[in-house]
Amino acid sequence: MSLDCFTPYDWSRSYLLPADVASNIPLRGSVGMLGAHNAARGLLIETCRHTGAYPIGLHYAETVLDDDAIIVVDVTATAQLPTGAPLTVHTRTKHRCHNDARDDDWSISVDGVAHPDGNRKRPPSPPMQGWIVHRLVRRPTSG
Repeated sequence: MSLDCFTPYDWSRSYLLPADVASNIPLRGSVGMLGAHNAARGLLIETCRHTGAYPIGLHYAETVLDDDAIIVVDVTATAQLPTGAPLTVHTRTKHRCHNDARDDDWSISVDGVAHPDGNRKRPPSPPMQGWIVHRLVRRPTSG
C-alpha cells in the first residue's frame, strides 16, 4: 500500500461513541483532550464501520516503563457483529519518550489472534485499522 492512500483527514476526524458504550475514557473529545483518546475511539468506530458491528466497550491503558523511557499504550475495543458474535480488537503501541523510533512498534490482534503483518513502526490511521480488522474478520478459518 502506498503512502498516497493516506490523507491528513485520516488523522483529524473526531470520533463520538454512543452513550451506551462502556469506556474508561470520555465518549467524545473536546479541545485540549488527548489525541491518543481520539485514536482509541477511532479504532472502535472504524472497526464497527468496516464490519457492520455495534460498539460495546472501549478500554484504554498507558504504562510508562521508567527504566527505558518507553510508553506502552494498550487499547481494547469490543463490539458485536451483525451475526451476534462478539468481536474483540486489541492494539498495542510502544513509543520511546525521546523520539527515538528505533524500538517503536504497533501490533493488532482480533479475537486473541495476532495479525502477522500487523507489526509496524507506526500505527496506521483509524480508518486503516478498521479495514485491517474487516479483512481479518472476513478471512475464512481453517478447521
